[in-house]
Amino acid sequence: MKRYNNSFSVALCGFFVKLCVTTFPQRDTKGRNLQIFFPLIAFLLFTATLTAQTHSGFKNVADVTIVKEGVRKASAEMNSLSSKFIQEKHLTMMDEVLISKGRFLFKKENNIRWEYTTPIRYAIIIRGDRFVINNDGKISEFDTGSNRLFKEINNMILMAISGNFVDNPDFKASFFENDTFYLVSLKPQNERLGDILQSIDIYFDKKDFGVRKVKFVEPGDDFTLIVFTDQRVNVDIPDGQFIPGNE
Repeated sequence: MKRYNNSFSVALCGFFVKLCVTTFPQRDTKGRNLQIFFPLIAFLLFTATLTAQTHSGFKNVADVTIVKEGVRKASAEMNSLSSKFIQEKHLTMMDEVLISKGRFLFKKENNIRWEYTTPIRYAIIIRGDRFVINNDGKISEFDTGSNRLFKEINNMILMAISGNFVDNPDFKASFFENDTFYLVSLKPQNERLGDILQSIDIYFDKKDFGVRKVKFVEPGDDFTLIVFTDQRVNVDIPDGQFIPGNE
């Protein structure tokens, strides 16, 4: 089994518009379950650029073309991806860090499973034009073609998978580096996104352009950090993994 050494850009579905206020899914004021989508970004976009000084220990990238082309090449070579993740939710009003764990699966062309296993069981499954939420056995299914919100989410996922998020006009991208990582910092240019998301910071390993962690920052400085572990690329993933209820 080959270890993951390509871009985890699919995990940065950076459009998913509301970070988890806790590790449990919450509803926004309009009653839509949006918070659950941000961690999925990625993953799949798979974070608001302030200034270079904001990212301690990093400097500006001299040639951003190297980063962009590296991300695109790694994404193009990835046909499937399996990874575990640890999600940390940091709230300014709480000393305790809220921890949740789970796994992520991706298979071309458009099959995604983002699943929390601890402390709750909650899964988001995308298979073609079907968007499914499995809340501990309670299934909710949506057609991305007829639902505007989920259609936008699906389009952003496809953009992230292709590696084109770095040139997306909905985000202003800045590029930094240290000895270990390229850091792509994305600031939303869309007013609706900007109201709920200050930034997304994506950390690419310089050795293989694999994404090692993603940080989502909300207005007010609450943030969610997702760290990816046990990453494997181009492994065999049965189609049944993208069917609700399957393990």
